[in-house]
Amino acid sequence: MFNPTVQVIAAQPKVLTPPDISFEAILKHFPGLAEAEAVCMTGSIAAGWGNAFSDIDLYAFSDKELVLPIDETMETWPGADSSGVRWHNWMGVYDNARVDLKVWPTSTLTTALEPYLATEVEFCSMGDFLQDFVYRLDVAMPLKNEEFFGRMKELIAGSSYPRARARRLKADVENRLTDVAGQLDAGDDKTARVSAALAAATIADAALVLSGELCRREKWLVRRLEKTPQCGITVDDYVTQILDGARPGESDAATALRMARWTQAHLVRLEDAFLSAS
Repeated sequence: MFNPTVQVIAAQPKVLTPPDISFEAILKHFPGLAEAEAVCMTGSIAAGWGNAFSDIDLYAFSDKELVLPIDETMETWPGADSSGVRWHNWMGVYDNARVDLKVWPTSTLTTALEPYLATEVEFCSMGDFLQDFVYRLDVAMPLKNEEFFGRMKELIAGSSYPRARARRLKADVENRLTDVAGQLDAGDDKTARVSAALAAATIADAALVLSGELCRREKWLVRRLEKTPQCGITVDDYVTQILDGARPGESDAATALRMARWTQAHLVRLEDAFLSAS
């Protein structure tokens, strides 16, 4: 019988005060980071979307093992991707905030982008974890060695990765719109409504990627639209057409059809951008 128990190692305080996230303050808790070639803050805090409960996401780059703190709050484990990329994870507490620290080899981005730097890849096939890594480097706030992160951002911009990802999303949109048509024809209206909402989120994602906004987390879609008006989809439009759901008196089928038509209109609008990305 499954009979789990919970042991509180470090209780979270009722009131959270943001810690000092200057590199000097971080070094007092992580002195080993002084030996890293480069260190940055990334994630939602770096993107400007963080809150009191956000993790402090740190990336360190080093080709030698770094000495990291050992205390009752921490855990550490190795990470690996099917592409052969390896890294080291450290997770624990710093000044009452949870820290997610990853230590990467300095050549990680070059390895991840290798096919996208060598040629114009048609469809992105990079794993989810490395795609998240690429985005987090794109929004990195350098804490040590700003020049290193400047070179990383130039690699991303000079690769075919954003265009390959946009084309992959376009194909996903088309598949989901086909799902909507089939489900409506079969009378599966509620499922069609779900598929239509997914298609709408995907075309919004594609428009954002074409405009250089590479975040992959669904929860940040509205914040991304707010940040990137040049993508051609406003927050008000997306909320009104998609997030607000069914309008008064509107059936599931009618809602699904309206969302699908909205998505199709943006797909047509972006067609030239998808083609120029080829």
